[in-house]
Amino acid sequence: MQFTIRQLRQSGFKVRVIHKRHQTIIKKIDGDYLENSAKGGTTIIEITTPDKQMDAGGIAVCSVEDNYDRKVGNAIALGRAIALLSDEQISLIKRNIA
Repeated sequence: MQFTIRQLRQSGFKVRVIHKRHQTIIKKIDGDYLENSAKGGTTIIEITTPDKQMDAGGIAVCSVEDNYDRKVGNAIALGRAIALLSDEQISLIKRNIA
């Protein structure tokens, strides 16, 4: 079963999502500007259990050849983080969903 960030938060877990994009410097007449690239990026998800005894994290890295998609990054990183949770914690999530 695949869980969502909302379901984890409703079950009492703390979920932090960090998106990082590649940036390029654009030189213009009045100065330099940072511009986000549409290609490549990283999504990091950190999960803290309700009893604050365990942290689990997952990372998804998008290739610089692909367009960055936050939803896909969230799904991959969340799946990797949930894989590190114990069976007891996963059953807690399932009980709170039903």
